Amino acid sequence: MTQDIEGNGTALSKDSRLQAIKRPFWIGYPRAVDILDQMEDMFNHPKMHRMPNLAVIGETNNGKTMLLKTFYRRHVPTEEAYLEHPTVPILMLQAPPEPNEGRLYADILTSLFSYAGARETADSKLQRIKMLLTNLETRMIILDEFQNTLAGTGIRLRRFLNGIKYLGNELSIPIIVAGTPETLNVLQSDLQIANRFKPAFLPKWGFDEDYLRLLVTIEPKLCLKQESKLHEPLIAKRLHEESEGTIGELMELLQTLAKHAILSGKETITQEMVQRAHLKTLNWKPPSLRNRYER
Repeated sequence: MTQDIEGNGTALSKDSRLQAIKRPFWIGYPRAVDILDQMEDMFNHPKMHRMPNLAVIGETNNGKTMLLKTFYRRHVPTEEAYLEHPTVPILMLQAPPEPNEGRLYADILTSLFSYAGARETADSKLQRIKMLLTNLETRMIILDEFQNTLAGTGIRLRRFLNGIKYLGNELSIPIIVAGTPETLNVLQSDLQIANRFKPAFLPKWGFDEDYLRLLVTIEPKLCLKQESKLHEPLIAKRLHEESEGTIGELMELLQTLAKHAILSGKETITQEMVQRAHLKTLNWKPPSLRNRYER
């Protein structure tokens, strides 16, 4: 059965469709929507000394960064609004590659186009950050890749965590951190920090009804002219096995298969195409096998 050409992009040229399937897109599945709702509640929380904080925890390539970016884009002011009244409702950046308080402050200043001098003290950077974020009416800070802070221990890590806690207290704004499960080890190294950051988990996908509904939602985005019925058990099971339950791997696999389907003229993803022997011809390996040497 041919899908609705006008509704899903299949009326585009072959080259345009090949480009379209590479573009990331947001899938509002239930667990992600629940976390977005939590973040929205925090964003609208009245100011108080101890604001609510959140730690978004999930495996690598399981949708954490896409979720954060989706939330961030909801609150970015339009260009016209920014020019009329400059604001940065949400400050979002990656955690530094090691738990360095001064580096964190310098990265924040850089993201605000206010660079830190090499000899500027952490205290001076912090005071400028407080002034800038207050003037820019910042209401939330998001730190992605928080597991990076595992690169340090002891006093450096404690000072880094204290810097984050101090920022939240002084500005009376919520802070969200996101990272792999190792992030919990960082947070739990400081009892006060652990108590402040409520974890929200993005678990791997099970082979269940939610997963099948996810496939139904994704299929029209693949720009294929023929229906693939990805949710049917044989194809769905193979996709789940090869992606090992993470949404990022699933999307990469489906993009690989959709590209092959378009270039080959098949315009559909078949049961044969998701078998391991065929996937090897597309240079696809599941995550757990990618670093395994093959003779």
